[in-house]
Amino acid sequence: MWLFSLENSLQAIAPHLLPLIAPDALERLQAIGRCFPDALTYSYGFEARLHPAEPTVDFAIHITPTERDILAGLHPTIKLPDVFQQHPVWQRIRQFCLEWADPSSELHYQVNDLWLEFDAHQSQNLPDVPVPGLFVSPVPPQGGIVPDYTWIWRKALPLLCDNDMAEGVELNVIQCIQNLPTQVGIFQFGFMFGRKIEAVRFCLSGSPIQMIPHLNQLGWQGSLQEIERLFALLYSYCDGAILDIDVGSLIYPRIGVEGIYISRYLSCVNGQWASLLNHLVEQNLCEPFMRDALLKYVGYTVNKPLHQRIYIRGLSHVKLLYQPGKPLSSKVYFGVMHKPISASPTLSAGLQTRAGTSLANSAAVASPRATVTQSLQAAITFLLTSRDSQGWWTDFHLGAGLSDEWVTGYVGTTLASDSAIAVNAQALDAAQTAWTLLQARRHRITGLWGFNRFPPGDADSTGWVLQLAHGLGEPQSERVQQALQSLREHWRSNGGVSTYGSASPIRSFIYAAPEQSMEGWCGSHVCVSAALAALPEVRDQLLDYLRSTQNSEGSWSAYWWHDPEYSTALAAEALAVSDESSEAIANAVQWALQRLSPTGFIATNDHPLGSPFATAWGLRLLLLGKPEQTETAIAAVIRWLLNQQQLDGSWESSARLRVPFPDDLDPNQFDRWVYHDKIEGSLNFDQHHVFTTATVLQALFKAKSHLPFNADAESDRPLTAVD
Repeated sequence: MWLFSLENSLQAIAPHLLPLIAPDALERLQAIGRCFPDALTYSYGFEARLHPAEPTVDFAIHITPTERDILAGLHPTIKLPDVFQQHPVWQRIRQFCLEWADPSSELHYQVNDLWLEFDAHQSQNLPDVPVPGLFVSPVPPQGGIVPDYTWIWRKALPLLCDNDMAEGVELNVIQCIQNLPTQVGIFQFGFMFGRKIEAVRFCLSGSPIQMIPHLNQLGWQGSLQEIERLFALLYSYCDGAILDIDVGSLIYPRIGVEGIYISRYLSCVNGQWASLLNHLVEQNLCEPFMRDALLKYVGYTVNKPLHQRIYIRGLSHVKLLYQPGKPLSSKVYFGVMHKPISASPTLSAGLQTRAGTSLANSAAVASPRATVTQSLQAAITFLLTSRDSQGWWTDFHLGAGLSDEWVTGYVGTTLASDSAIAVNAQALDAAQTAWTLLQARRHRITGLWGFNRFPPGDADSTGWVLQLAHGLGEPQSERVQQALQSLREHWRSNGGVSTYGSASPIRSFIYAAPEQSMEGWCGSHVCVSAALAALPEVRDQLLDYLRSTQNSEGSWSAYWWHDPEYSTALAAEALAVSDESSEAIANAVQWALQRLSPTGFIATNDHPLGSPFATAWGLRLLLLGKPEQTETAIAAVIRWLLNQQQLDGSWESSARLRVPFPDDLDPNQFDRWVYHDKIEGSLNFDQHHVFTTATVLQALFKAKSHLPFNADAESDRPLTAVD
């Protein structure tokens, strides 16, 4: 019936599974796997106990819109066995997927993906037709819009449960959804089929500060201090956490807290998992042999049964389970992606885990373009087509929504450069449109620009808009002069510039209490000062401050950015205008060289195989060095960046914007960042790829004379000329 079943896939990775699960457990997994074509999923996972350790494992299959048609019975050639069509549970799953596939159905726009989860406990006899649990992931909200989850009880649950929920469950489910705090979202919901639906599992994402009190509001009777302890056990070692609750006729006492990573595969290779598992062993929440086996599990295998296939193995997340009166227990979730090599751009193509994020660094996609000019054109085309209907660029979804003013100023600055216009004349039109839009934003009496139209104006956003104005030859315009005048309020006594000039407006905007200190957000910021120092009107006023804030190893720390390459490159470039041979610049260049890998990239915690954002800023630093010291490194960086360009012309989102707490004077000392949250204490990437792409493009333009072609020639040399 199929060329490959999931049993074949499991056999390929069996040697790596056996240290983690017993042989008879693997046999049960294979028995489930032979019921399904391997085309039903590109990734699947396992759930095992860390403590107390048990020889059992559950099996979960990830279904995306790509594979949905198989479950819906719509695929022209791949079908489930006929016996599945007669089973009542699989009939419900099929009907749900039919609705999901139908563009006229609400589910088509609300459901992101789902997981089928199979119990494989040794105490159970496997039926001829395995009956799964089903967990649904809603589409993440976009653009600051508060999600409407009413479709869950109006459409999804009636389809899946066939109105078979126990009395009182539906009412509690509705109340749970309706009473969610503003900053708490539903990451997943689901339940196990094959028995009376006594409860619905909700996996909630957001800030623990809001999620934990919500438990008591729902009527949970346990100790909130114990749940806080679970979060504390994981927070220093993970990127974020998810709260699992079971909503039935009551909120069941058992609570789960999942410690998640944003970049699943990368966290395996950069040491985060080793630190986490060692910590759990110390807390008696992980057996040492499980830790050792899990760390050895990570990797990939290439098999050639009929054609090359790759199996990428990685760890997903852990879960701590709390139940009043019982010791804590823990679980681990790990998985595999399997694909034909022909379907995978690289060995590190993205593997979807249960948390719905990439298990591998999907940025490592070599550009198929033959010439450098074609790569630059593709990047500009990506930026031109990434604007909204009015002409704004948007990125970074925070509590205030998506940024348009700041991001548009930043991207417009890149496209207003002579290098961009030489590659694509439409770049100038786009930059001029951006300036027109920004000038039309006149609702702030100060004339400043901000993150978007809602918050108070800030010096950083204003600085990038002013750089755009300079690029377009508008430095003397009335609006530019008004903004420069208003920026005076942002200067601090130590010579640096603060993001916010005064505390009152931003305090009011974030609804901060009167006693909340805003000293952090209203203090001098190196990254903001360095960006403003690109403006001739204020550069000289900032040079002494920049010289005084350089770190001993040669870098400059950032306040709003996790990557110091950003502030270091901007500070060094500003100093180089007046003294390009200064010791400060030489130290910064040496720091960049030490950060660089032999193959030409700069690694970060999230991108240990290379961050395009950090590497692009590193390139700008290298361009300030002496050619005899940096020429080889510059060539390696350019080669790496060009080879990381994705098929749509962009580079992978890797600009890590952070939102410190308002009173935090040194966010580099804070170690409990929550990824993709929208408020203080969070880290966010440019999910639209716009900010990173503009950053890399600008760096390549500045490295124009080093690119592997003569800009004045009629044709380019191929990318291999960089080698």
